[in-house]
Amino acid sequence: MPEFKVLNNVLDNMESKGMTYKQVEVTINEDLVEKINTVNKSSHTLEELQNAADKCFAHEWLKRRGMGGGKYIHLQITPKGVGAARSKQRSDELRKSRSFLKKVSDYIEDRKGLFIVLGFLLTLATFALKIFGGK
Repeated sequence: MPEFKVLNNVLDNMESKGMTYKQVEVTINEDLVEKINTVNKSSHTLEELQNAADKCFAHEWLKRRGMGGGKYIHLQITPKGVGAARSKQRSDELRKSRSFLKKVSDYIEDRKGLFIVLGFLLTLATFALKIFGGK
């Protein structure tokens, strides 16, 4: 989700310079695209990051600091944006630190519909063998 990459970039910038969210601004341009792609080993385009910024505007995670200059210039992260980015970071950390059994459990939970279908097909096959194969 590129919107969290934009928000994380702002947080990283904020923390590295010891500034508050009110003091940091971001501009969605080619330099930011290159920086985000380098840090995250991704290949996002300027258009994708602008769409991500639009999502951030809709969720009130980013806001414009001033008028004029363009839609993606002089953007500021909001307290909601800081919370969303930190929450996503924490979620990612917890997901990475899960045990093997928890990963297997989550895999099954995520695909329980598939397991139900496979169970049904196995039951149907067993039933068919009982009826048609059976002496």
